[in-house]
Amino acid sequence: MLKLGPIGKRLACRVAAGLLAAGLALPAMAEYPDRPIQFVSPYAAGGANDYLTRLMARYMGEQMKANIVVDNKSGANGMIGAAAVAKSDADGYTLLMGNSATHGTNPTLYKKQPYDANKDFTPVAMVASVPIVMVVNAGLGVNNVEELLQYGKKHRLSFGSSGIGGTGHLTGEAFKAATGLDMVHVPYKGDSPAVTDAMGGQVDLAFVGTASATTQQASGRIKILAVAHPNRTRSLPNVPTMAEAGFPGLEFSQWYALFAPAGTPAAIVEKLNAANKAALANPEVQKSLDAQSAEGTYRTPAELGKFYQSEIQRFGDWIKKLNLSAQ
Repeated sequence: MLKLGPIGKRLACRVAAGLLAAGLALPAMAEYPDRPIQFVSPYAAGGANDYLTRLMARYMGEQMKANIVVDNKSGANGMIGAAAVAKSDADGYTLLMGNSATHGTNPTLYKKQPYDANKDFTPVAMVASVPIVMVVNAGLGVNNVEELLQYGKKHRLSFGSSGIGGTGHLTGEAFKAATGLDMVHVPYKGDSPAVTDAMGGQVDLAFVGTASATTQQASGRIKILAVAHPNRTRSLPNVPTMAEAGFPGLEFSQWYALFAPAGTPAAIVEKLNAANKAALANPEVQKSLDAQSAEGTYRTPAELGKFYQSEIQRFGDWIKKLNLSAQ
């Protein structure tokens, strides 16, 4: 193999520069995207995370004229899917539909995580938020939060949530601390089974996302007593907020946002964000979000970065205050 000395190396560089100037460089890189993009949902199919991932994959794909496929990598409160994306190439072809667990509660709740929410991701686009509501088994005979408090003073209560460390779990623990009620947490693998057991009386109440509650409200087997949101929601205009029920500060929502691996080029992030903005403005997307009692929320990458950092801090304060932990 021919070895070049210092002078030879300089000559080689000059020749290469001349070829570039003459337009004889290597072929230009294809414009992004030129192959399918993968959106990873870190939860099983059928839940809100999966639904929103597929909704964005369809309509962002239309905007970008790209094929966006969904891959469900569930387990460990979203950490398996999040870790897989964190380790992916930072080329814009693998994104995570993260949420208030993967980039909210998990960083404080778990002492060991397979990813770093602060260092391993680039914020791309906010998608939606779903307020947490309190639902009770209709058989309890309570019609509002005050009646629940009176009932709870005489009975030990059980409450369900989507799992340890989720926003529903935090809401229930915060309510327990604020009221002093004797309540035991029963974790489930999602909001739907928690609501199902509240309907069946296996648990007395549940703290779940709005969509899971409203779809079962018509059965008459559960009652929605309060929403943990600053304002009443469009889907439940007659349900009071926690503040209106006498517990200000109990504000919890399940939120969802797209994240790319750290180091993803800014131009790619901006293109994805623009597609997200256009998708959220689509009337069909708005109808789909309304059907899930979800509120579409657009944010720039910088705004999303500030938001989820503030959520890590806010949830962290609650977790420490309530002395919660998970393995």
